[in-house]
Amino acid sequence: MLNRWMTTGIIAVAIIIFISVTQVQVYAENRMADKPVSETANLEKLLRTADWVIGRMDRLVIKWQAGGKGDAQEHAVKLATELGLGVPVQMQQGGHQVYRSEGTFGNAVYDQSARVLLNAVDTDNDGYYIIVQLSGGRNLDRDILFTCHGQVAEGMAKSGLKANWNMSVQGMVHEKNTTNVSATGMKHEANGQLAVMEARLSRVLQMKAMERYEDEATESISYQVTDLPLEIQSGTHALNMQLAVHHVSEQQAARITVGFPVITIEY
Repeated sequence: MLNRWMTTGIIAVAIIIFISVTQVQVYAENRMADKPVSETANLEKLLRTADWVIGRMDRLVIKWQAGGKGDAQEHAVKLATELGLGVPVQMQQGGHQVYRSEGTFGNAVYDQSARVLLNAVDTDNDGYYIIVQLSGGRNLDRDILFTCHGQVAEGMAKSGLKANWNMSVQGMVHEKNTTNVSATGMKHEANGQLAVMEARLSRVLQMKAMERYEDEATESISYQVTDLPLEIQSGTHALNMQLAVHHVSEQQAARITVGFPVITIEY
C-alpha cells in the first residue's frame, strides 16, 4: 500500500496513468445535463453525506478532469490565469510534456487552506489531458473550499473545457488491539465497520450495493445512490458512491474512505 499522502511527483506520474484509463472510459459523469444545480451545491451535498460516514475528516481530495484535442500548454496557461495561479512550469514525465502550476487559497498557518494543483499533459494524437486537484486536511475551511471549487468550475467553463469531477474523503477510526489479529479477523472487523456505515447512511439515502472488493486488510463496497449528483458507468450499471475500510495494523486503527462516485486516492 502506497503512502496515502501523495507527493507532487507521484501525482504527476499518476496523471500519465489516468490518460490511458480515461481514453477508453468515462471517469466520472456529472448527471446534470441542464446544470440546474450549481457545482458548489453538489459539493455541499456530498460533504454532508461524507460527514454521516466520517466523524472527523483527515483528508479531502477533489479532482477536476478534462481532455480533448489541442495544445496542453495553451490550455494550462489559460486555466492557470483564470484560477489566479502562476505560469505553468514545463517538465517531462513518462515521455510526455507536463505543465504544472500550484497555489494555496486560505490561511495556511492554521492548516485551513485548500491546495490547488494544476497539471496539463500532452497526449498522443495532438491531444491534452488536464487535472486540477483541490486538497485539504483536518482543519480545512469549508467556505474556502466552496469558493475555490466554484472558481475551478467557472474557470474550466471560461477556458472552454468540458470537465467532470470526483471527490474522496478520509478519516481514521481507532479500534481495539489488532497486532495479533488474523487476516480472517481483520476482514470481520472491516465488515463490521462497513455495516455500521451502511446502517447510518441508509437512514438518509436509498442505497443499493453493486460491487464489492476485499483483500487481507481492506473491504470496499460500491453503491448505486440515485439522489447523489456524481455518477460513473460500470458495465451495465451506474455507481454513485464507494465506501472502504482499510486496517492500519501498526496504528491499531482503521482508515475510512468514501468516494463520489468512486474512490480515486489510496485506501
